[in-house]
Amino acid sequence: MAANEQSHNHQRDTKLLPLLHIAFRWSMTRKKTAHQTGLRFATLGIAAGIVALIVVMSVMNGFQRQYIDSLLETTSFHVRVKAEDSHISALSQSLRQNPLVRSVTPFVETNLLAEGPENHQSILRVMWVGPQDLAADAGFCKALHLSPTMAEESLAGGILLGSEAARLLGAYKGVGLTMRGALVSLDEGIQQYAIDAPVSRLFRSGYYDLDAGLAIVSREKIASIPCAPGPTVLGVKLKRPEQVDALVETLSHEEGVENVESWRDYNRSFFSALRTEKIVMFLLVSIIFAVVGINIHYSMRRTIARKARDLAILSAFGTSQRSISTIFVLEGLVVGIVGALLGIAVGIPVAQNADRIINGAIALLEVFASLLYHIGIVKSVPDLRLFSPTVFYTEGIPSRVLASDISLIAAFAVIFPAVAIYLAYRRFRDASPLEVLRSE
Repeated sequence: MAANEQSHNHQRDTKLLPLLHIAFRWSMTRKKTAHQTGLRFATLGIAAGIVALIVVMSVMNGFQRQYIDSLLETTSFHVRVKAEDSHISALSQSLRQNPLVRSVTPFVETNLLAEGPENHQSILRVMWVGPQDLAADAGFCKALHLSPTMAEESLAGGILLGSEAARLLGAYKGVGLTMRGALVSLDEGIQQYAIDAPVSRLFRSGYYDLDAGLAIVSREKIASIPCAPGPTVLGVKLKRPEQVDALVETLSHEEGVENVESWRDYNRSFFSALRTEKIVMFLLVSIIFAVVGINIHYSMRRTIARKARDLAILSAFGTSQRSISTIFVLEGLVVGIVGALLGIAVGIPVAQNADRIINGAIALLEVFASLLYHIGIVKSVPDLRLFSPTVFYTEGIPSRVLASDISLIAAFAVIFPAVAIYLAYRRFRDASPLEVLRSE
C-alpha cells in the first residue's frame, strides 16, 4: 500500500512539473508580450503593496510597543495585586521567590492637586514608592531613563516629576511643590492634608500622559499624613508576560488577596483601541492587493482570449481542463511569490531604517531650502521635520518588524493573484477546442 501511495505521489509530481514550467514560461520569460508585461507590472504592484504594508505595520508596531512598554514598566505592571495589610509583606516576599516573577514593587497611588512656585496648578497621579523598591525595579528606572542608583537617591531627596508636568507647573529641579489631597474616614469625616517637597529630578519617558501627569514620592512621607492615602498595591512584573494568566490564576487562590488584575484588564480600553486601529489600518492598506487583483483579473481575461488557440491545442492533445486551470493558478502563484519575495526583500530594510531614510530625505530638503533662502527666493527656512517637537511628542520613528505580520501579508499577496487569474479563466474553460481551432 505504501508503494502504491509513493507511485501516486510520483505521478502527481511528474504531471505538476510540466504545468509549472508552462506557467513560469508564460509569466516570467524574457520574451516581451502584452501578457508578460501586465504580469510584471502586477508583480511590481504586489511588491509595492507589501513594502507599504510592512513599513506601515512596523512603524505602528514600534509606536505601540513604545507606549505599551512605558505603561507596563511604570503605572500598569503586568499584574496588580491588592491584599490585606497583614498579608502584604509575606505575599511580597513569596512573589519575589517565584521563578516567573522579575520584580515586585509595593506602592500606593492617589490623585493630588499640585501647585508650583508661580501658583500654577495641575492634577497629578502620585505614586508613593520606597526608594529601595524603585531601585530594585530596573525596568521602571529604565522607562524613566534613570539609573537605579540615580532614581533611589533622587526619590530619597524629593519628588520625581514628569518633564511635561514640570512645564505646566512652572517647576524645575530644586524648586518646592505643594501637593494637596483629602482623606475620608468614618470617625473624622473629610480631612485635608498637604505635602511640601522639592523636585529632586525630572524624567521623560516618551509617553506624554505619563510625563504630564505622573509624580513619584517616597513612601516614607506617608508617615506625615493622618492615615494612608490609599491601599497598598503590589506591582508585579514577569520575566515572560505571556505567563500572566497562570500567575493571576495562582494568586486568586492565595490567602488575604482581595483583588488581582492583569495588564490586559487594567488597560482594556487602551489596548482595545490599539488593536482596532491596527486591524483597520491593515484592511485599508490591503486594498492595494484588491486593486492589483482586479487589474490582474481583467488583464488575464484579455490574455486568455488571445491564448485561445494555445489552450485549444493543449486540449486537443489531451490536456484536461483541470490541468489547464492548474497552469493559470500556478501562474498566479508565481506572480504572487515573486512579488512577495521582492516586497519582503525591500520592505524589511526600509522598515528597519525608516527613521534614517526619512531624516536623510528631510536633510536634503533642508539643504535645498537653505540654498533657496541664501539666493533670496524664499524668505525663511521652514521646519521640515516630519515629527516636529512643536507639534508631536516624539523624537523619532520607532519600528518593530514582526514575523507574524510579514507572514500574513505574504499570504495575502500570494492568494490574491492566484484567485484573480483562476476566476478569469473560469469564463473560458467551457469553450470547445474544435470551435476555437475552426475559427482560427
